[in-house]
Amino acid sequence: MAANRDGIPNETTCPVSLDLLARLLRSDGDLRDEMIRAIAPMERARLAFFCYNRVHLRALAFRITLLCELKELRILAGTKGDMLYQQATEYGIYDDHDTILPKRRGVTLARTARG
Repeated sequence: MAANRDGIPNETTCPVSLDLLARLLRSDGDLRDEMIRAIAPMERARLAFFCYNRVHLRALAFRITLLCELKELRILAGTKGDMLYQQATEYGIYDDHDTILPKRRGVTLARTARG
C-alpha cells in the first residue's frame, strides 16, 4: 500500500477490499458497527483516514473513527489522529440531534438568475 510521508494511506489505495467498503456503505446501525469492529485495529484507522479524505464518505469515516482506539489513530497520523477523533466526536454529538444542525438551503438558478 502506498502512503505519504505521514503514513496515511495514499488517496488511490483503499485499505480494505472494495466489496467490504461497499457493504459498509449499504449497511447501517449495529450490523455496520460489527463489520467495522471485525477489521484489524490499524487497518480500521487507515480506513477512517481513507474515508475522511473523500467528502462523500466523511460520515462513514467519523463512524469508523469512533470505533477506533485513539492510540492507533495517533500511531498512524500523529496529531492528525487527534484532529480526526475530535471531529468525529463532535459530529457524533450533532448527528444524534438532527434539529441542532442548521439546514442548508439549496441554490437554484431561479434564485440566482433574477435580474
